[in-house]
Amino acid sequence: MESLLVCGNLNIDTILSVDYLPEEGQSTPVRSVKKEFGGCGGNISIAAAMLDVPVILSSVVGSDFNSDYLGSLKEHNIDLEHLKTVDDLPSPFCTVLSAPDGKQAYAFMEGAMSKQVDQGPPLPLKDPAGFCHIATSHPDFCINTSRAMSENGISTAFDPGQEIYFRWKGPEVRSVLQNCERFFGNLGEWEYLLDILDLEWEDRMIEKIVYPWNDKVFDLIDEAVVTLGHRGSMMIRRNEVIHQPGMDVSDFVDATGAGDAFRGGFYAALLRGLRPEHALVFGNGMGALSLTSSGPQGYEANWEMLEDLTDQ
Repeated sequence: MESLLVCGNLNIDTILSVDYLPEEGQSTPVRSVKKEFGGCGGNISIAAAMLDVPVILSSVVGSDFNSDYLGSLKEHNIDLEHLKTVDDLPSPFCTVLSAPDGKQAYAFMEGAMSKQVDQGPPLPLKDPAGFCHIATSHPDFCINTSRAMSENGISTAFDPGQEIYFRWKGPEVRSVLQNCERFFGNLGEWEYLLDILDLEWEDRMIEKIVYPWNDKVFDLIDEAVVTLGHRGSMMIRRNEVIHQPGMDVSDFVDATGAGDAFRGGFYAALLRGLRPEHALVFGNGMGALSLTSSGPQGYEANWEMLEDLTDQ
C-alpha cells in the first residue's frame, strides 16, 4: 500500500462541554473540561494509521510539544521525518466549545505553525505517497507544496477547514486548486469556496439536500468531497453528484474531530483501490465511530470494524 502524506497542525484541544453555543454577548454554562490530542494533521494521521495506512506527517510544533502526543504518533508508526520543531514559539492549541447537538465553535492559537512556510514542501519522501492531503496550513506553504506534489505526480487534496473564512483569498485558493484533484470541506466551506472564487452559484438538490453549484470550479479540480454531519457526505463532480447517507449513532459522546476521522476512512478505502464514491461510505463509517468517544482521537477503530459497520 502506498503512503498518505498529511500536512496540517498538531494541537492540544481544550474541549469545553456546554449546554449550547452562545451568541454574541451571551455566555453559556461549562459542564466539563477535557484536554485532548488534536489538530487536523494529527487527527487525520491517527485515523488513517488506525486503518493500517502508512502515514507521513508534515507539521511544525514548539519545543514544548506534549511528549505523550509525540509518543502516540510514534506508536501508530507515523513517519515523523517532516515534523519540525522551533524554539521561539509555542505549539498550537485550540479551545473547543462542544454542545450536545453536535454543534461546535473554536478558538485557535497558531503558534509554531506560523513558521511552516519556512520549511518548504515535505520532500523528498522515503516511501512513495499515493495521496497528499493539505489540511490547515500556511497559504504560501499550501501553494508551494501543491505545486511540488503536482510536479512529482502525487494526487493532492486541499482542505483548508474553517481557515477558509479568515485566512484565504480567492487568488491564493485558485493557485492551490490548480495543482489539486480534490477539495474537502463541509457544506458551508464549499459554498464559501465558490464565493471567494467569484463564481456565482445556483442551488441544486439531491435527496432533499440543497447544495451550491457552479461547474466552472471543475476547471480547477476533478471533484469535491463535502461532509454533511449526520446526513453523511457527498461527491460533487462536473457531470454527477453522489450522496452517501450517514449512519445512526446511538451512543453519541462528542463530535470533535469527526470530519478528520471521515478523511482517514476515506483515504484508507482509496489506498485499498476503492473508487472515491465508494470511499465515502468508509469515511462516513469512520466518522460515526469517532462520535462514540470523547475527543478527536480517543475512539477505537480498525479496518475490520469499519467493514463490519459499513456492511461491505
